[in-house]
Amino acid sequence: MRRTVACQAMVLSAILGSTLLGFSQAPGKIPVVIKAAASAGGFTDPSKERQDSVKDIIEKVRGSKVLSVAPSENEALLILEVLARSTRREVNGWAILSGTAQNKSRLEVRLTAGEYSTEFAADGGSSGVFTGYGKAAGNIVKQVEAWVKDNRERLLALKK
Repeated sequence: MRRTVACQAMVLSAILGSTLLGFSQAPGKIPVVIKAAASAGGFTDPSKERQDSVKDIIEKVRGSKVLSVAPSENEALLILEVLARSTRREVNGWAILSGTAQNKSRLEVRLTAGEYSTEFAADGGSSGVFTGYGKAAGNIVKQVEAWVKDNRERLLALKK
């Protein structure tokens, strides 16, 4: 019984602590909003492809130990905008021998933190009729995680 009450007190303390900081995110994780670039200014993005990539990145961020999905831009330290995605078919020696071509899917995003902005791009491969956007989204998240680790102190200063 005591252990349960103590655990509940710790959970309540963590929730209150994160709320008082102005973020309802997991402690230690950097909150990020993921959106399509064309949805800026409150307009909707007509590109289903970019919206699909937004979903892919959100799914990968949910599994991150460094990042968390913020419910709004006001609660985020980072904004990640999907700019473009494309797939090209590559035929190499293995593809000729196996009879399948490799699809190289590319995803391009813009990261914004305060006044700072930079762009990342990542590839993901697949074969046959499939695309590799899920893999590309995972590679984007890995790049953003590395950037966050290198710039963590500066990012946390944006909270103040």
